[in-house]
Amino acid sequence: MSTSNKFSTLLLREWMQHKRGWIATIFAPPLLFLAILPFGTTNFGNHGPADAPLLVGVAGVSVTTAMLFGIAMIAITFQLASLARRDVQDRSIEFWLSLPAGHVQSLGATLLAHVLLMPLAAMLAGFGIGFVVTAAMVVKVSGISGLAIIPWGQVAATAFPLLVRWIFGVLLAALWVSPLAMIIMANSAWLKRWSIPALVGALIFGLTILPKVYGIYSVQRWLAALMQGAVEALTFNPQSLEEQVKLLAHGGQDISVSSQMASDAWQAVQNLASPDLAIGLVVAATGFALLILRRQRGG
Repeated sequence: MSTSNKFSTLLLREWMQHKRGWIATIFAPPLLFLAILPFGTTNFGNHGPADAPLLVGVAGVSVTTAMLFGIAMIAITFQLASLARRDVQDRSIEFWLSLPAGHVQSLGATLLAHVLLMPLAAMLAGFGIGFVVTAAMVVKVSGISGLAIIPWGQVAATAFPLLVRWIFGVLLAALWVSPLAMIIMANSAWLKRWSIPALVGALIFGLTILPKVYGIYSVQRWLAALMQGAVEALTFNPQSLEEQVKLLAHGGQDISVSSQMASDAWQAVQNLASPDLAIGLVVAATGFALLILRRQRGG
């Protein structure tokens, strides 16, 4: 079996094990929203479907996309620690170690599926579901005739560059948060039941005791830089976004969304030239190596 086939099989394993949870995470929130929508009130703020149809359409799709991505990221964050010891806890480690696939491939497939592919799938699903949610809200406010007010083709053409920028931002943000993810997983793999107390203790020491008692702010500053880098990778330039909203609100037809998103993405790439990220990648590599070592020792 080739390396690519082995890795594909490992990814398929993740899908087979977690597909129900992933599908529920992605589709349950919008279905619940649609179910309660007829019984609630809907308010588009200062701009309704008739006042700013393009803004309403793009905002509805974008907000739905962002919300489903956020829900997926919250779910993954809570699963990180358990992923490190999953094969040991369910006693499947011996079986997976008997397969012709190395530790790097096994862990790599797990991380890729949970930390990257699942959130990206939520984002793509959110983009499509966003049209359904937006249409339902428009019908709620303006009736069936309100659907004809929204220029759906222009909404798609305007929102798609935003989606591409978000997807690219997820890839960049993964680099910024990788050291934090690896610290959590390595800590869980090695310390087991003591992992949470150890992590809390380390945070208290690094964020409170070091700066207040010893005047050392390096850990605090480094963690803040990682979080800021991840946020800037995922979000747009505020001034650019404000300009876009104004144009959308007035039905602008010459909106250069693609060029502005490309410029915004390039700025996010330039932010990668950071010593804080370089240190973070070394930490992430060390954490991954510790996970490999732990698996080699049988979990």
